[in-house]
Amino acid sequence: MAEAMAELGRDDLVVEWASRGIAETNGWQIYRLYDLACETHARLGQPLEVLRLRRSHHERMPSSSTYAALRAAAETVDAWEVERPAARAALQESDIRGYVDALLEDDDRDLAWDVATAAAPDDLDAKQWLRLAESREGEHPADALAVYQAVAEEILQTADRRAYQNGVRILRKAARAADAANRADEFSKEIDRLREQYRRRPTLIAMLDKTGFV
Repeated sequence: MAEAMAELGRDDLVVEWASRGIAETNGWQIYRLYDLACETHARLGQPLEVLRLRRSHHERMPSSSTYAALRAAAETVDAWEVERPAARAALQESDIRGYVDALLEDDDRDLAWDVATAAAPDDLDAKQWLRLAESREGEHPADALAVYQAVAEEILQTADRRAYQNGVRILRKAARAADAANRADEFSKEIDRLREQYRRRPTLIAMLDKTGFV
């Protein structure tokens, strides 16, 4: 109904029906209802109402996406410094992955690293660890090196060309981090170990050769 009212240009009824739906709905549709209400309030020049709704949505269903929407609404009225502590606390309590993503988006790289390394091993996926490593590499290349090596080794356990390509791509990043951390010799030994471990996988060995890992 809220979408139908939006198509008719009835902003007052959009807000009314969206608010009713938000109060009565718990499914995925609630995201669209919050968006409709916020879009309408923004169009009407009511940024504080947008902020109120984004805060409500984040508190109710904390995720990296609701955090980002709340941040955007708060920055519009120069209120992010006030909103941020509670927004982060809500996310930290319910969604560690989302919390780490949000910290990286906020460019709070050190805190993101601390949260990740204190979490349980399965709390983050490989993609997030790679983002963390990339954010860490400039100032702490040894930390990045450890992550790159661990992720590459996990990927290389799968015996197919695509896994080999991804694994070798990450090993290139590991080589760069090893150079920056003055640990090139150690990394070279790691490559030797991988060559020995996977000596019966000629496709992988050929990729290592082509990349210059000799």
